[in-house]
Amino acid sequence: MTYRVHIAVDKLVPFFDCYLISRLAWHWRRAGHSVTAGPVQDIDPGIDLALLHIDRTRIVPGSVPGNPAGRPFLNSRVLDISKHLFSSLRVLPGDPWKGSVIVKSNLNAFGIQERADQEPGFFERKRRKLARRHWRLARCLPPRNYPVLPSISAVPGWVWRHPDLLVERFTPERRDGLYCLHGWVFFGKRGYTYRMYSTDPVVKAGSIVKDEFLGDPPPELEAFREANGWDFGKFDYVEVDGRPILLDINKTPTTTGGPDTPRMRDLAMALEDILGGAR
Repeated sequence: MTYRVHIAVDKLVPFFDCYLISRLAWHWRRAGHSVTAGPVQDIDPGIDLALLHIDRTRIVPGSVPGNPAGRPFLNSRVLDISKHLFSSLRVLPGDPWKGSVIVKSNLNAFGIQERADQEPGFFERKRRKLARRHWRLARCLPPRNYPVLPSISAVPGWVWRHPDLLVERFTPERRDGLYCLHGWVFFGKRGYTYRMYSTDPVVKAGSIVKDEFLGDPPPELEAFREANGWDFGKFDYVEVDGRPILLDINKTPTTTGGPDTPRMRDLAMALEDILGGAR
């Protein structure tokens, strides 16, 4: 049995270059399935399955394609992934927290996609350049980084007033003297988890010294996913004092790995799980 899959996006370039969904589409095409991508007003009744894949933190409900034929439309309920909506660590001025804090963008992936739609002027370019060395003076976060500060009182006043920033308790996971970050990638009922080790308090690609694949995700995250209508994506979390703490959620994850790996092959099989069982 072959299927027609449509990936609903808001722009085509560079869709198939960096997103994890492109790795899955590679497998689906090899299996004989039809995969299309593009902005549409309504889901074609001839489609077997559609996936909403708009790389924006917030999606205006009116921009989501209609689905008059009632085809499976994955992630169609996932319209706002702003951190303040799910953060369990957020603090405000005057809160009793005495430990370190971290200043974050409320937007997904540092708001890179949102900024890409706005051509910066001369002064904005200068301000972003200044932020690399003096983010407090520039009044914007350093590029692709989140500052960790010793206390709430060390947070600049302008941060609290910025609508796209939030401050959280800094509660890192530590193992063997390194900082850790977990990831859970999922599609349908399939997925995998992993843990990355870093020398930097804010775990990012350039500071990772090792990684490992793990087992099933924490039940608390599975429950959160089910309650919020997630079919595909990636959750970042830490485990502190035996409990998972969700740090970031991404409905359009990217990858640098190749498509033909055991985990990608298994993840791609979720298409048959979803549609094969419906036939």
